[in-house]
Amino acid sequence: MIKPNFLLIGAQKSATTSISVMLSNHPDVMVVKGKEPHFFSEDRQYTRGWDWYQSLFSHDTGEKAIVDASTSYSRARAFPNTIMRIIQHVPDAKILYSVRHPLDRMESAYIEWMTTPGFQSIEYSINDMVRREPNIIESSRYWKNISVYRKYFSDRNIKIIWFDEYVADPDAVLADVFKFMGVDPCIKIQYSHLAIASSEDRIQKMQLSGRPLHIDTTWTSMDRQWVIEQIGNDTRQFLEWCQRPTDYWRLDADDKTCSSKM
Repeated sequence: MIKPNFLLIGAQKSATTSISVMLSNHPDVMVVKGKEPHFFSEDRQYTRGWDWYQSLFSHDTGEKAIVDASTSYSRARAFPNTIMRIIQHVPDAKILYSVRHPLDRMESAYIEWMTTPGFQSIEYSINDMVRREPNIIESSRYWKNISVYRKYFSDRNIKIIWFDEYVADPDAVLADVFKFMGVDPCIKIQYSHLAIASSEDRIQKMQLSGRPLHIDTTWTSMDRQWVIEQIGNDTRQFLEWCQRPTDYWRLDADDKTCSSKM
């Protein structure tokens, strides 16, 4: 019976796709077939059954680490049944959780929404979107989402992957992740320094297609402050648990950079 012993749970727009591809290039790591099965989160996927889910790992050739990468697993509010399904089927799995500056992540998620077919004609700004689509904020509540897992998984079985550190030095971050996974950390991934697909790339592709776009990522001070109030305590608790300085991510209503302190 082949099943994952690692879950790469997100957060969305935190390089999870890039990370999963890089992990799959390690000879002792196998990543689920296809992109993001969402088996434990989405009801329509879960009803396809355990045999169907196992078939997604049929390309196994004896790898030591088997990974399901699905960002929806870290969206506790949207998918409340996820954790109990995981506990039922893969209670011994270890957790990989990639995160980035919470406001920067929201901006990237907003751009993905607005460049998705069906949304291009809607004139929403980032300020409109965070108030209309609560999941954009919820996915940046890192402490809330990881706390769901901490009820059932030991902290030593949870690995946080920091987006900015991964972008700055992918080889070092991947080596650290491989060590956590119990596979050879000295393996160098050939394409580890390939650029991560950016929001700008997504916008450019849509523009070249001739589709109208209404992208506005300029925060108003009022809306930015409102969002900071929503996630401020959560962010502080998460950084404290991770033993990071409280200003690792700047959360300032008048600061438009969203950059991290390294």
